[in-house]
Amino acid sequence: MKCYYRKSLNLRRSSPPRRRYSYAIQVATAANFATSQLSPGGPSASLVLSVVIGLPAALWAYKCMMMVLFQRKIIYMGYAPPGAREERLGHDVPIPKNVYTEEITIPSEGKVLLSALVAQRSANSTPGCVIFYLQGNTGNPLHRLPVFSEILLTCKVISPTILAPAPRSYWRSTNRTPTERGILSDYKHSLHHAIQRWPGVPIILYGHSLGGAVAIRLLASLHSDDGKYDAITGLILENPFASVPAMVQALYPQRWLPYRYLGPFVWDKWDALAAMKEVQQEQRRRTVLARVAPHVLVLLSEHDEIVPREMGQALHAASKSDGQGGVAGVGESRPVVIQDALHDNAWMQRQWVTEMRAYLEKVVFRSGNKSSK
Repeated sequence: MKCYYRKSLNLRRSSPPRRRYSYAIQVATAANFATSQLSPGGPSASLVLSVVIGLPAALWAYKCMMMVLFQRKIIYMGYAPPGAREERLGHDVPIPKNVYTEEITIPSEGKVLLSALVAQRSANSTPGCVIFYLQGNTGNPLHRLPVFSEILLTCKVISPTILAPAPRSYWRSTNRTPTERGILSDYKHSLHHAIQRWPGVPIILYGHSLGGAVAIRLLASLHSDDGKYDAITGLILENPFASVPAMVQALYPQRWLPYRYLGPFVWDKWDALAAMKEVQQEQRRRTVLARVAPHVLVLLSEHDEIVPREMGQALHAASKSDGQGGVAGVGESRPVVIQDALHDNAWMQRQWVTEMRAYLEKVVFRSGNKSSK
């Protein structure tokens, strides 16, 4: 009797409950149904093409749309590097030795207030010229203090003063949306400040990277008939853009990529090359660019990893045009290629220092202002 009871108990323990049988039957039925729905030859050709072609096309379209909608975030990077908008002189960025610096505020249109940096050899020095600096698309003037220090300590004969305004949304300037029109207005008001603060002193515009294109467009918008801008006597372009659409093509040279064809959708084109090509036509209107362009100094880094050297060469060639497709033969004979230099470190090369000093002294002496140190 006990043996029979044990066998029956073991049989009950070893046999699964009924719900396990029902669950297994349901899984098997679902698997058979799914298998019956698949074609014996695998996925269809249309499905494969949809995945292989449709997915990359959708991603490209999405990226193109984002690049167009947020293009000003890409062009104007006042937020980079992190903290660039809050940095303070002497607190976050040390002041170079043997250089006097101060931060000033310049009012622009629409209640915009611009932070600007003034750098000179001493607080009471009489400037032989004013270098009006237009920065590239990232950072703030404080990041250019080593460049300014190099200029001030090597150009002792003319003792220049440097004014570096930060346009809207850069550094501690009013955080308005940057546009081509707004930035041109900011630099124009800063230029008026320089003319009023240092009357009669030669002013030389020095634009780096995007700042080079800005300098050209700024001078093209100024008319010198009334003599207001006679103090502007020189122009220095270092690794300048030809235009933003041209830079888009330079950054995406592959013709099969859709990004290189976004040029027509750029809002702020900064077309410096077109302005240079119109120099001869502007002679009739007496723009400042038409007067200064023949004497431009173009500095190009040999190993520029961002802006192609061909852009600076094209700008230089356009500035020397005689209107008949030839060369006017005025000013610098050719662009200066700084050997072993990258986009942002040309100032560290001795050749850059030599060319910069020679050009500044030539412009100052040509203008008749020989103020000493």
